[in-house]
Amino acid sequence: MQTIIQHRFLAIDEGLAHLLHIDEADPSQDWIVSIGHPQSRDMQLIGNGRVLVGHHHGWSEFEIATGRVLAEFAGYEGVTAVRRQPDGHTIVAGVDIAGVTGVVILELDETNTEIQRAIYPGDYVRLIRQTGQGTFLMSCNDRIREGDREGNYLREFPVEGFYHAWKSLRLPNGNLLISAGYGAFMVELDPAGGIIRKFGGKDHVPEAVNPFFYAMFQLLPNNHIVLANWQGHGEGFGESGVQLLEFDVAGKIVWQWSDASRISSLQGVLVLDGLDLGLLHDEREGTPLPL
Repeated sequence: MQTIIQHRFLAIDEGLAHLLHIDEADPSQDWIVSIGHPQSRDMQLIGNGRVLVGHHHGWSEFEIATGRVLAEFAGYEGVTAVRRQPDGHTIVAGVDIAGVTGVVILELDETNTEIQRAIYPGDYVRLIRQTGQGTFLMSCNDRIREGDREGNYLREFPVEGFYHAWKSLRLPNGNLLISAGYGAFMVELDPAGGIIRKFGGKDHVPEAVNPFFYAMFQLLPNNHIVLANWQGHGEGFGESGVQLLEFDVAGKIVWQWSDASRISSLQGVLVLDGLDLGLLHDEREGTPLPL
């Protein structure tokens, strides 16, 4: 008998500026709240039952049990990625933020005071992820760039079809896993940038999926990938495509979720199954792990 997959997850509805908590095993725990800021793009479990949601102005911290806002920082314009650190500091990234031209990564202390900055050439960045090697993987439109903490690019990974590439992770074997943005596919690269596998594109999924923009994804412990298939800015996209997808290791869809009555356009997803909500998690080894 095939096991029925059910997930408990958080999702960013960019179209409506909402944050959703969905528990398929216990829908009584579901909630939807307004994020209160535009262009919410990043999410991270930060411990104490909280999720950090990065948005255009900075970030907000929500209580996962209720959706209540517990803390906010809105000191910038143009933030695209936010990552909380084990020491309580926060990494903030964006283009031309804090009065600086270029791709900027700031480190703020617990009082939200800037203590370090790195400035890289470029005019586009979306999500960034730290690696186990202490570097940053940055999604820079038609390529992924890896940079050090001093503002130097170390290497880059262009792939044909990338357009507003959204997120990349380094796997324990050194490969990169990347969502292609408007390219609407997932790809795994070897350490030299060669394509190992490419999946999820319109030629490999049912037409009803409507691959449009492959955005935030999460690598699960079983090496499945849960992905947000964003459909467009604003209202009215709830019936467009299947907006959350789970691919197995062969690239087959084994789970999906979409609900036109509750959403417009999902851009972020964070599966909570098996994670300790009391602990800070990060994706430096691929899957979200406590730090």
